[in-house]
Amino acid sequence: MGKTLRDTEGGVCAVLRAETKPGADEECAALLRDLAYRVRAEEPGCMSYVVTRALGSPSHFAVHAQFEDMDAFNEHAETEHMSRMMPRLRGLLATPISMELFFAL
Repeated sequence: MGKTLRDTEGGVCAVLRAETKPGADEECAALLRDLAYRVRAEEPGCMSYVVTRALGSPSHFAVHAQFEDMDAFNEHAETEHMSRMMPRLRGLLATPISMELFFAL
């Protein structure tokens, strides 16, 4: 029987992608840098949280995150810094955030 995200030992990995509205890329970059710092400093269940920007396309961002387990991933969504940041981030985006979840091998 296949593994589910709940019973993986290697953790849960998330890849999120976003595209900003014209002229909003630097504000988005600053917001995501601050968020990454807070996540790494305040969330013990987060093993890695890296924000990247597409080469040649400054309005395209991706977040690569790894959490110890599904509970840590779910707790991440409920943090105060996520609650504060998400409305601001959504206002800067040209398209909805896309997210893929994986389990680490």
